[in-house]
Amino acid sequence: MNRRESIGAFAWILTLQFFVAQGVVQYSWTTPFSLAHNMISDLARVTCGPLLRAPGIDVACSPWHAIMNASIILNGFLIPAGAYLTRRAWPAKRLMHVALLMIALTAPGHVAVGLFPSDTGPAMHMLGAGVILVLGNPGIVVAGLAMWSAMRGLAIGSLILGTGGIVGTLLFLNDVDLGIGLGGMERVAFYPLPLWCALMGAAHIRRK
Repeated sequence: MNRRESIGAFAWILTLQFFVAQGVVQYSWTTPFSLAHNMISDLARVTCGPLLRAPGIDVACSPWHAIMNASIILNGFLIPAGAYLTRRAWPAKRLMHVALLMIALTAPGHVAVGLFPSDTGPAMHMLGAGVILVLGNPGIVVAGLAMWSAMRGLAIGSLILGTGGIVGTLLFLNDVDLGIGLGGMERVAFYPLPLWCALMGAAHIRRK
Protein backbone atom coordinates (compact mmCIF):
# COMPACT_ATOMS: atom_id res chain seq x y z
CA MET A 1 0.00 0.00 0.00
CA ASN A 2 1.44 3.35 -1.02
CA ARG A 3 1.23 6.63 0.90
CA ARG A 4 -1.86 7.83 -0.95
CA GLU A 5 -3.75 4.63 -0.18
CA SER A 6 -2.67 4.82 3.47
CA ILE A 7 -4.07 8.34 3.74
CA GLY A 8 -7.32 7.16 2.17
CA ALA A 9 -7.55 4.25 4.60
CA PHE A 10 -7.01 6.57 7.57
CA ALA A 11 -9.66 8.94 6.18
CA TRP A 12 -12.14 6.08 6.25
CA ILE A 13 -11.15 5.07 9.78
CA LEU A 14 -11.76 8.67 10.87
CA THR A 15 -15.42 8.36 9.85
CA LEU A 16 -15.82 6.80 13.31
CA GLN A 17 -15.72 10.37 14.63
CA PHE A 18 -19.43 10.37 13.73
CA PHE A 19 -20.12 8.04 16.67
CA VAL A 20 -17.86 9.99 19.03
CA ALA A 21 -19.68 13.20 18.12
CA GLN A 22 -23.04 11.61 18.89
CA GLY A 23 -21.88 10.61 22.35
CA VAL A 24 -20.46 14.05 23.07
CA VAL A 25 -23.56 15.91 21.84
CA GLN A 26 -25.92 13.54 23.61
CA TYR A 27 -24.02 14.20 26.85
CA SER A 28 -24.89 17.90 26.56
CA TRP A 29 -28.64 17.26 26.63
CA THR A 30 -30.57 18.36 29.69
CA THR A 31 -33.84 16.87 28.38
CA PRO A 32 -34.43 13.09 28.15
CA PHE A 33 -32.74 11.25 25.27
CA SER A 34 -33.41 7.74 24.00
CA LEU A 35 -31.45 5.77 21.39
CA ALA A 36 -34.65 3.88 20.72
CA HIS A 37 -36.93 6.85 20.18
CA ASN A 38 -34.79 9.90 19.36
CA MET A 39 -33.59 10.26 15.79
CA ILE A 40 -29.94 10.94 15.00
CA SER A 41 -31.05 14.26 13.53
CA ASP A 42 -32.47 15.28 16.92
CA LEU A 43 -28.86 15.73 18.04
CA ALA A 44 -28.35 18.23 15.21
CA ARG A 45 -31.45 20.35 15.83
CA VAL A 46 -30.70 24.06 16.00
CA THR A 47 -33.87 24.93 17.89
CA CYS A 48 -35.65 23.40 20.86
CA GLY A 49 -39.01 22.00 19.92
CA PRO A 50 -41.62 19.26 20.34
CA LEU A 51 -41.12 15.73 19.03
CA LEU A 52 -43.78 13.75 17.22
CA ARG A 53 -42.32 10.23 17.12
CA ALA A 54 -40.57 9.86 20.48
CA PRO A 55 -42.86 8.22 23.09
CA GLY A 56 -42.40 9.77 26.51
CA ILE A 57 -40.03 12.45 25.18
CA ASP A 58 -41.78 15.76 24.59
CA VAL A 59 -38.94 18.10 23.67
CA ALA A 60 -35.69 17.92 21.73
CA CYS A 61 -33.05 20.47 22.71
CA SER A 62 -29.45 19.96 21.60
CA PRO A 63 -27.10 22.68 22.95
CA TRP A 64 -24.07 21.30 21.09
CA HIS A 65 -25.86 20.76 17.78
CA ALA A 66 -23.04 22.48 15.87
CA ILE A 67 -20.71 19.59 16.72
CA MET A 68 -23.15 17.06 15.32
CA ASN A 69 -23.71 18.98 12.10
CA ALA A 70 -19.97 19.50 11.65
CA SER A 71 -19.39 15.79 12.18
CA ILE A 72 -21.88 14.86 9.48
CA ILE A 73 -20.35 17.34 7.04
CA LEU A 74 -16.86 16.06 7.85
CA ASN A 75 -17.90 12.54 6.86
CA GLY A 76 -19.11 14.07 3.61
CA PHE A 77 -15.43 14.76 2.87
CA LEU A 78 -13.81 11.74 4.51
CA ILE A 79 -15.93 9.15 2.70
CA PRO A 80 -15.23 10.27 -0.89
CA ALA A 81 -11.59 10.97 0.00
CA GLY A 82 -11.18 7.40 1.17
CA ALA A 83 -12.93 6.01 -1.89
CA TYR A 84 -10.73 8.00 -4.26
CA LEU A 85 -7.40 7.48 -2.55
CA THR A 86 -7.82 3.73 -2.00
CA ARG A 87 -9.32 2.99 -5.40
CA ARG A 88 -6.20 1.19 -6.70
CA ALA A 89 -6.03 -1.06 -3.64
CA TRP A 90 -9.27 -2.80 -4.59
CA PRO A 91 -9.89 -5.58 -7.12
CA ALA A 92 -9.63 -4.07 -10.60
CA LYS A 93 -13.24 -4.73 -11.52
CA ARG A 94 -15.81 -2.42 -13.06
CA LEU A 95 -18.24 -3.52 -10.37
CA MET A 96 -15.86 -2.26 -7.68
CA HIS A 97 -15.50 1.06 -9.47
CA VAL A 98 -19.29 1.37 -9.48
CA ALA A 99 -19.43 0.57 -5.75
CA LEU A 100 -16.80 3.16 -4.86
CA LEU A 101 -18.55 5.76 -6.99
CA MET A 102 -21.89 5.08 -5.28
CA ILE A 103 -20.29 5.38 -1.86
CA ALA A 104 -18.39 8.54 -2.79
CA LEU A 105 -21.56 10.15 -4.14
CA THR A 106 -23.14 10.02 -0.68
CA ALA A 107 -20.96 13.09 -0.02
CA PRO A 108 -23.53 15.70 -1.16
CA GLY A 109 -26.10 13.96 1.01
CA HIS A 110 -23.91 14.25 4.10
CA VAL A 111 -23.20 17.91 3.41
CA ALA A 112 -26.90 18.66 2.86
CA VAL A 113 -27.90 16.88 6.07
CA GLY A 114 -25.28 18.82 8.03
CA LEU A 115 -26.05 22.19 6.50
CA PHE A 116 -29.83 21.82 6.74
CA PRO A 117 -30.88 20.42 10.13
CA SER A 118 -34.25 18.69 10.31
CA ASP A 119 -35.90 21.57 12.19
CA THR A 120 -34.73 24.47 10.01
CA GLY A 121 -34.33 22.86 6.58
CA PRO A 122 -36.48 19.73 6.58
CA ALA A 123 -36.83 19.36 2.79
CA MET A 124 -33.09 19.51 2.07
CA HIS A 125 -32.38 17.42 5.15
CA MET A 126 -34.66 14.64 3.93
CA LEU A 127 -33.23 14.86 0.42
CA GLY A 128 -29.70 14.55 1.75
CA ALA A 129 -30.62 11.62 3.98
CA GLY A 130 -32.30 9.95 1.02
CA VAL A 131 -29.15 10.27 -1.07
CA ILE A 132 -27.12 8.60 1.67
CA LEU A 133 -29.54 5.69 2.01
CA VAL A 134 -30.16 5.17 -1.70
CA LEU A 135 -26.45 5.06 -2.57
CA GLY A 136 -24.66 4.01 0.62
CA ASN A 137 -26.03 0.63 1.63
CA PRO A 138 -26.56 -0.61 -1.94
CA GLY A 139 -23.01 0.55 -2.74
CA ILE A 140 -21.70 -1.57 0.13
CA VAL A 141 -23.54 -4.60 -1.24
CA VAL A 142 -22.09 -3.99 -4.71
CA ALA A 143 -18.63 -3.74 -3.14
CA GLY A 144 -19.18 -7.06 -1.40
CA LEU A 145 -20.09 -8.72 -4.68
CA ALA A 146 -17.05 -7.20 -6.39
CA MET A 147 -14.71 -8.45 -3.63
CA TRP A 148 -16.14 -11.96 -3.43
CA SER A 149 -13.36 -13.74 -5.31
CA ALA A 150 -10.34 -11.81 -4.07
CA MET A 151 -11.28 -10.70 -0.54
CA ARG A 152 -13.86 -13.20 0.74
CA GLY A 153 -13.83 -12.11 4.39
CA LEU A 154 -14.30 -8.43 3.58
CA ALA A 155 -16.92 -9.37 1.00
CA ILE A 156 -18.99 -11.24 3.60
CA GLY A 157 -18.72 -8.36 6.04
CA SER A 158 -19.78 -5.94 3.30
CA LEU A 159 -22.79 -8.02 2.31
CA ILE A 160 -23.92 -8.31 5.93
CA LEU A 161 -23.59 -4.58 6.61
CA GLY A 162 -25.08 -3.46 3.31
CA THR A 163 -28.00 -5.87 3.38
CA GLY A 164 -28.69 -5.06 7.02
CA GLY A 165 -28.71 -1.36 6.17
CA ILE A 166 -31.12 -1.88 3.28
CA VAL A 167 -33.49 -3.93 5.43
CA GLY A 168 -33.24 -1.32 8.18
CA THR A 169 -34.05 1.42 5.69
CA LEU A 170 -37.14 -0.34 4.39
CA LEU A 171 -38.41 -1.07 7.90
CA PHE A 172 -37.71 2.48 9.06
CA LEU A 173 -39.51 4.03 6.11
CA ASN A 174 -42.52 1.83 6.86
CA ASP A 175 -42.49 2.71 10.58
CA VAL A 176 -41.63 -0.85 11.61
CA ASP A 177 -39.27 -0.88 14.59
CA LEU A 178 -39.18 -4.58 15.60
CA GLY A 179 -39.12 -3.53 19.24
CA ILE A 180 -36.01 -1.31 19.05
CA GLY A 181 -37.91 1.91 18.40
CA LEU A 182 -37.86 3.99 15.23
CA GLY A 183 -34.73 5.75 16.45
CA GLY A 184 -33.08 2.37 16.80
CA MET A 185 -34.20 1.30 13.35
CA GLU A 186 -32.95 4.57 11.85
CA ARG A 187 -29.55 3.73 13.27
CA VAL A 188 -29.69 0.28 11.68
CA ALA A 189 -30.22 2.09 8.37
CA PHE A 190 -27.54 4.79 8.71
CA TYR A 191 -24.76 3.19 10.77
CA PRO A 192 -23.54 0.60 8.23
CA LEU A 193 -21.84 3.18 5.96
CA PRO A 194 -19.38 4.69 8.48
CA LEU A 195 -18.87 1.25 10.04
CA TRP A 196 -18.04 -0.21 6.62
CA CYS A 197 -15.66 2.62 5.81
CA ALA A 198 -13.83 2.14 9.11
CA LEU A 199 -13.68 -1.64 8.60
CA MET A 200 -12.29 -1.31 5.08
CA GLY A 201 -9.81 1.35 6.16
CA ALA A 202 -8.53 -0.81 9.03
CA ALA A 203 -8.28 -3.84 6.73
CA HIS A 204 -6.15 -1.87 4.27
CA ILE A 205 -3.86 -0.64 7.04
CA ARG A 206 -3.35 -4.22 8.25
CA ARG A 207 -2.39 -5.30 4.75
CA LYS A 208 0.27 -2.57 4.52
